Amino acid sequence: MVTGAPVEETEYKAMNPTGRAVLKAAEYLPPHELPDQEFPFQLITGRTLYHFHTRTKTGRAPQLNKAAPEVWVEMAAGDAADRGFTEGDLLEVSTPRGRVQGRLRISGIRPGVLFLPFHYGYWDTDSGHEPVKGNGRAANELTLTDWDPVSKQPIFKTAAARVERVASGDGVPAPAPTNTGSAPVGTGVPPTSGGDAARAQELVGGQA
Repeated sequence: MVTGAPVEETEYKAMNPTGRAVLKAAEYLPPHELPDQEFPFQLITGRTLYHFHTRTKTGRAPQLNKAAPEVWVEMAAGDAADRGFTEGDLLEVSTPRGRVQGRLRISGIRPGVLFLPFHYGYWDTDSGHEPVKGNGRAANELTLTDWDPVSKQPIFKTAAARVERVASGDGVPAPAPTNTGSAPVGTGVPPTSGGDAARAQELVGGQA
């Protein structure tokens, strides 16, 4: 399993003459980079409902862009309270490879874990490129240059990280959606909206 050695058709049929799938157990492999005293958090990256990959298409749709316009950082309520962080604070997430800044969303994420969406890069900024190396908004630049030995899939999902507050949020919430896994655990955050352009009108029997 670890080497990814191929199984030829004859070998496969010999293992499973009925043609059903063969399930093999694999030994546990620890993460490639574990949290430590300098980088105490486990950073994970992922998606949001409103965007696809690097937003080269969804970022051009005004409704989708308004629903999730900018990168954010998710943190558990207990972790935020321990550090005096509040919803909307501007945070800097750092790993051994770089830094990303985003506003804080205090969500139901597991304690000890930070989340960054990976959709946001530089093509849609004013300059069209990263202004300062390692201090932008592209989450994948914080992860390891490594890959799964079998599938060869890049490991863009995890890293050890630390977090610092850059500025107070001054009551401005994070741009994270409120109707997905990024829903806030606190109150007073306006619900996600795509704006009036995202509304649809349905006609039933000739009446709106």
